[in-house]
Amino acid sequence: MPDRREGIDFSKWVVPLLPVLFAALGWLIQSIAEQDKRIQSLQGQMMMLVDPNGQIIPSPDNALARQKLREDLIDHIHDLQVRVKLLEEHQIRSN
Repeated sequence: MPDRREGIDFSKWVVPLLPVLFAALGWLIQSIAEQDKRIQSLQGQMMMLVDPNGQIIPSPDNALARQKLREDLIDHIHDLQVRVKLLEEHQIRSN
């Protein structure tokens, strides 16, 4: 059997494939640059969410929701304190 490698001229294959290889390399470089831009954008957005000390900066909507929750809890705690006081007074009167 004849050796097929001897009959193949790789220079005939390399020249037509060079544009494809360069296009693939260009696409790879462009993808890396695009990812770098996305990372920089995300880092910039993260800086708006976390201060240099590592504390989370609440968004205005989140701060409003937390304030309402805090007020509701304070009202509920006050209501419970009044009920406990009334129960204590009732228990003292009945003894």
